[in-house]
Order: sequence, then structure tokens, then C-alpha cells
Amino acid sequence: MKVQPFEIPKSLNDSIIVQMDKSKLFFEHLHQHKEIQISYVVEGQGKLFVSDSVHGFAPSDIFVIGGNTPHLFQSIKNGTSSHMISVFFTKESFGNGFLEIPELKEVQEFLLISEHSFRVTTEVESVKKLLENLKDSSGLEKFIYFLRLIKTLNYAKTLPLTNYISAKKISNEEGHRMRLIFDYVVNNFHDEIKLNHVAGLIHMTPNAFCRFFKQRTNKTFFEFVIELRIEHACQLTLSSETLSMAEIAHKSGFMTVSNFNRKFKKLKGIVPTEYRKNLRF
Repeated sequence: MKVQPFEIPKSLNDSIIVQMDKSKLFFEHLHQHKEIQISYVVEGQGKLFVSDSVHGFAPSDIFVIGGNTPHLFQSIKNGTSSHMISVFFTKESFGNGFLEIPELKEVQEFLLISEHSFRVTTEVESVKKLLENLKDSSGLEKFIYFLRLIKTLNYAKTLPLTNYISAKKISNEEGHRMRLIFDYVVNNFHDEIKLNHVAGLIHMTPNAFCRFFKQRTNKTFFEFVIELRIEHACQLTLSSETLSMAEIAHKSGFMTVSNFNRKFKKLKGIVPTEYRKNLRF
């Protein structure tokens, strides 16, 4: 039980790894790997956890996740398939000094901006096409598509996935604790969560636990829980037109509708009824 040091399968003949994930669920464990990850969600929806934050994912979403960034894609278990195309690489993938040549300055720039994981909001169709081409190519053609992909991403508009600035690889001991916390919260966010109980899972006092969590996520534990509950409420709103807002609030872990409305507006900028109305247009 830890933040798993996931190894990306790599061929001796490939510096750029293209991976197709197609199953009922994505790799649903909190994990990290040294490679930068560029992913296109073809099918499936659910929640994406990145360091200190929770987001929804759906078909046509494009994400860039920095190297050594803890993350997990948690698919909704609704019987539909999950399908994602991902590209993995590191600075070392191309050998020492190769990326230092002036003509590859844009790749160097991408390496810097990718440290702060983000969602791509423009040039989505171009990125999707380039990822499809990368999947079906090899050799020099594959590298050319990769360079075009990086150039396109550098000019695309993006939204940050995390505010966690001082990202670093999490040790096995820290990862063990964070995984226990994530597992518990992901499975129990719709119920009352007591700080004493969560702290006890990793054998800490509540005060020590609060410091531990905030130092590693840049937010309080309950800020994280509220984000998860609000994201779940958004997905319920998107997937069901029959549930009332009171039912959605309850299924998302809120004891009162007024508290749900207040927290929803603080995070999303609008109240839940406005959010649902906007989905219909």
C-alpha cells in the first residue's frame, strides 16, 4: 500500500513510449513515474486525482501530467469501456545533450511547463489527431509527429490541474501513508469523515496528520475532501437529470443543501442549479 513507483514498459528501440489503455477501468491506483505523461481520453469518464487536486475527466479531454507527480484516473463503474492514448517520455529519453541544440528550444520549454500538470483547452482536435498518428507510426515519422505535438501543446491554452508548486518524488513511507488516506477518502467521501479516524489510519495525532497532509498537498485535508465531493456532485449532475439537488448533495456527502450550495459556489463560481442549467445549452 503506497504511491506506486509505476514502471512504464519500454522497448529498446523506442525513446517515445505510446501506450493504449482499453478496458473497463483505467489503472486505478495512486501512482507516480518519472516520465511526463500526455493523455487523450477516447472513452470513459470519472475523476482524476493529481497531487493535491480532484478533477473530472470525459471523452476528448487532453491532460499533461508532470514527471514524478502522484496521480490516478478513477473511472466511473457504469459498464462502459475506458479508452485512453498516452505518450510518455523524459528529458533523458533522447540521450545526453540532444535537447540542448537551439532548434529544439520548444521541447526544452515544454519540459519546464509540464512540471505543472495541466488540462489542454484549445487545439484539442489537432492534439487528438497527432496522438492518433503517433500511435500508428514508427521511426523518424514518429519523432516528427512528436515534435509537432510538442509545438502544438506549447501554443495551446491550458488550465492547471494543481497548485502544488514544490512537486517532488514521494518516498515509499510517505507514499504508503498518502495511499491509505486516498483509499479511505475515495471510498468514504459520501459519509461523515472524522479527522481522528483518518489520522489513526496512519498512526498520527490529528494535529500531526493535518501538518503532514498540508505539507504534501498545499491544502488542508478537508479542503481536499470538499473538492472530491463537489467533483462527484458535478458528475452526478452530468449523468442524471432525474436526481434532485438535495439527492445529489446527500449522495456527495453533504449534510445540508445550504452547505452544498455554499461550497459548490466557492469552488465552481456558480450555484448547482445554474451549473445544471448550463449543461443543457
